[in-house]
Amino acid sequence: MRTTHTIALALALISSLSACALEARSEHLQIVGSGVSSSEEEVQRLLDMGEALHADVAALHPADVELDGEIRVELHGRYRRTSPYVDDEGTVHLWRFSEAEGGYRAMYAHELVHAIAYDSLVAPTLAESGSDAGFYLEGWAEYVALLVDPDKTGFPLFGSDEDVVVGHWLQQGGPTLADYRARHEALNMRCQGQAYILRASWFRYVDEELGREVVWDLATAREGLDPDSVERVLGAPLAQVDADWAAWAAARYEEHPDADAQAEAYRAKMGWYEPCLE
Repeated sequence: MRTTHTIALALALISSLSACALEARSEHLQIVGSGVSSSEEEVQRLLDMGEALHADVAALHPADVELDGEIRVELHGRYRRTSPYVDDEGTVHLWRFSEAEGGYRAMYAHELVHAIAYDSLVAPTLAESGSDAGFYLEGWAEYVALLVDPDKTGFPLFGSDEDVVVGHWLQQGGPTLADYRARHEALNMRCQGQAYILRASWFRYVDEELGREVVWDLATAREGLDPDSVERVLGAPLAQVDADWAAWAAARYEEHPDADAQAEAYRAKMGWYEPCLE
């Protein structure tokens, strides 16, 4: 009986210790986890990485926009069914993906963009704009994530070249950018393998071809994000800009060495994903 009791107490102690809260703070971030979801060393790594990302993300926003300076990040352990997200309070919720995908890093930069801009940009934009807002908020977050964390190995590139992945999805067909704007809630997650990188690529095109000021006007919704307002910011009809982007992206794919073989390798990594073809 004593042996059984001792074992039970030991197991309870181990369980209690493994579930103990972990927390670390820095100038802009508070990382919260547990012994089950993380470790002190991992929390510190994420804290250090988050501080660097926070500075880089903030630098990519207009200087006159007040961004959130205190971000809470909660770690929930191994990814199962719920994707990382930012809740209504601006808190980042992360799940650990496979090591090949970067673990907690997989969507860290993307969600930090949402959180850093939550109070001043994201919440007001969602409240004041129509269904098109989601396209621009998600497109901007993924574009910035690609800029500040170009070496990430997970979603949506899985280590493949951006030009190859974008060109591949253009060749495959599926929903248009107009569809992704008008039907954001219906298509965002169902078509995530395509939608996230295509929206980010569109922002890269606007940034590189039309200018950072145009991108900032869209990212901050200064003129609104309904089609008429966006066209005023772009200085051209959306259909024309979308067509110009598609031609630009297709040309980059064609110019990329061994693009077809690399696209095939990318799709092999995406075996879990059922493409949206309509």
